[in-house]
Amino acid sequence: MNDALEKYDFLQQQMVQQNDTITYFLKHTQNKPSNLVIFIQGTDANPIFSYRLKEGKTKFFRWFSDDYKDLDSTYTYAIIPKPGMEGLYEDGHITVPKKYYEKNYLDYRVHQINSSINHIIKNHLENPKKVIVYGHSEGAAIGAALATVNKQITHLGFWSGNVLHNFYEFSLFNRIESLKGNISDNEAHQNIMGILAWYKSVIKNPDATEIDHFGFTNKRWSSYEKAPIDYLTQLNIPIYALFGTEDESTPIETAYLLPVKFIENRKDNLTFEVCVNCDHSYQQKTTEGQKSNWNDEFLKFIAWTTKTE
Repeated sequence: MNDALEKYDFLQQQMVQQNDTITYFLKHTQNKPSNLVIFIQGTDANPIFSYRLKEGKTKFFRWFSDDYKDLDSTYTYAIIPKPGMEGLYEDGHITVPKKYYEKNYLDYRVHQINSSINHIIKNHLENPKKVIVYGHSEGAAIGAALATVNKQITHLGFWSGNVLHNFYEFSLFNRIESLKGNISDNEAHQNIMGILAWYKSVIKNPDATEIDHFGFTNKRWSSYEKAPIDYLTQLNIPIYALFGTEDESTPIETAYLLPVKFIENRKDNLTFEVCVNCDHSYQQKTTEGQKSNWNDEFLKFIAWTTKTE
């Protein structure tokens, strides 16, 4: 792990709280900066760092983007691993530990990231100005809930997160597939009735930690029962919501409800952006092949935080 950290110039910090250890990784800086950017990962049980052995040599990898490289010396950048995923894993041999299934639910993730932010501000910043949180996919939903708890967050990025309830959006995708002619109208209806039955089974046993066919637990599903839009409309800090029109995981159809709801509530703290022809991670098909817009979107986002100070 020390070699991986050295390669990417990150620090590993740990806090012991009761019987729990919370880990975060922080970009190393020569001097204490005044601004912090926190990234919250999406759904899968991915590590932060991994390695591969080839011909007696070790090669290290990071499981997050180059975003931190675009920040000047007034910033540091942090990422908080999912529970149990803070270790260094060998590529091709990543096993998900029991701790992940026991603690991968919304309240714990909010607690974990909230504690990390407070620790970073206290120990690694000087005269804090901006505390920017942006989450992608599931990370966006976590960020929305987190920002209602941590009052030191100054800017929130809600990237490709579900706006409404998960089970509703799963149902909507079936209706979309029916409209496209990919499945029959009756098949879509039957699938949706199955989703509703699944939802009922989750709330009957909301704390169960048995792993389902999606690789998650009832405890995880039930913790996201409150729709992200209900957290977002509670906030008064600047919010930057970003969606892709070709998103296969978050329906763009429900994304437009977000600005409607803010207008309805007479709130003007939402910036609503759409990456046209982009998928869940802002990849776009072009005549030359796949084009990634992630970095461009991040630069726009950081520029926006400066305009909204």
